Amino acid sequence: MQQTLSLTYNTQLIHQAMGAFWWRVVGFRFLAALVLTATGLGILVHQGDTSWRIGVLASVVSLGIGLAIALYLIHYRNALHKLKAMGRPQATLDLSESSFSLSSGAGMATLPWSSIAEVWRFKTCWLLLFSKAQFVTLPLADLPPDAQAFILERVQAAGGKIG
Repeated sequence: MQQTLSLTYNTQLIHQAMGAFWWRVVGFRFLAALVLTATGLGILVHQGDTSWRIGVLASVVSLGIGLAIALYLIHYRNALHKLKAMGRPQATLDLSESSFSLSSGAGMATLPWSSIAEVWRFKTCWLLLFSKAQFVTLPLADLPPDAQAFILERVQAAGGKIG
């Protein structure tokens, strides 16, 4: 199957994609652990504890909040920078049996399907992950069902995971 698709990007899509990425990476467990740690800190402070435990728990809570915020902001700013570098917020996605190409005003890349480690599927977009921190966003509004099925088939055939 050889198919060429036009993809349209905007800041709303980038915000949704980064929010979905952030939630998938940070997740409920991390936030629950952070809340439990902050609760423990609050209880100890309320009891008048001034031991080293206060410093450790306060550091853990601060670092956890900072990490979660930084994760979102870094990826969001990078995505906005890439959107701006595109000029026109459109890209062309070429699908073939052995590879896919993505081209825009920011450049062009042709990669084998095996370069995709995982596909994260969300309501408005898919993220094609090359590593834990590098991915491409595909807007679902521009991906017809047959192209979606083809992408999933090629990624799985090349050893990638579907999430």
